[in-house]
Amino acid sequence: MRRLFELDHVVYFTTKNPQQIVEQEQIEGIHPVKGGQHLHWGTYNALFYTKNSYIEWLAVEDENIAEQSTQPLVKQLLYDIVDDEGFASLCLRSNDLEKKNRYFKKMGYRTSGIIHAERKTDSGELRKWKMLFIDHKINHTLPYPFFIEWEKSIEERYASLREDGTIKPENEELAIKRCIFHVKNVEEKLTHWSRLLSLPTKGNTLKLANTTFVFEEKLDSKERLHTIEIVKG
Repeated sequence: MRRLFELDHVVYFTTKNPQQIVEQEQIEGIHPVKGGQHLHWGTYNALFYTKNSYIEWLAVEDENIAEQSTQPLVKQLLYDIVDDEGFASLCLRSNDLEKKNRYFKKMGYRTSGIIHAERKTDSGELRKWKMLFIDHKINHTLPYPFFIEWEKSIEERYASLREDGTIKPENEELAIKRCIFHVKNVEEKLTHWSRLLSLPTKGNTLKLANTTFVFEEKLDSKERLHTIEIVKG
């Protein structure tokens, strides 16, 4: 079966600013960089790239702007961060979000519609993309993945990131092999995500082109992305 999506990035909610993340995670042997500011959302981030996906540490920079935002991920950030820091959600890459939006609506999903987005880097460069969310109530249940279409191709983006030193050769030796979710009903979530992503299930997993989703039962916590596994290769 043709796979429609690839993992673009996983999102970790934090109260730390990007500089703190850069300094802290370097101690752990990972070398993230400051990403930039989402001026319309009141957030900023740090990023750590692997060969075809990345980790985003997302935090609130301007609480007033963030609280007024209708962007679903910002609303989830404000909801989740009250309890604790941690992995929260993930984003899948597409090359035609308009087409995917029509596809989801045809299947009966309500969506956010296409959201145009941008991030201002420290150098003042604007990086632009489109986003799409499946409508869901923000609570303790597992949010669906959200979707992204970059203004530039992954080859163009990675060439630029290599040139400015964001991606080093050792980054591209690593891959996010597995994304592990804690949920209350594994079979139910597998069914929902399998239908959304048009992917077959195998045991408690869904396999994308560049990673595997694993669903594990955990009854006493919020349903969220819990852990990722990064490997060489």
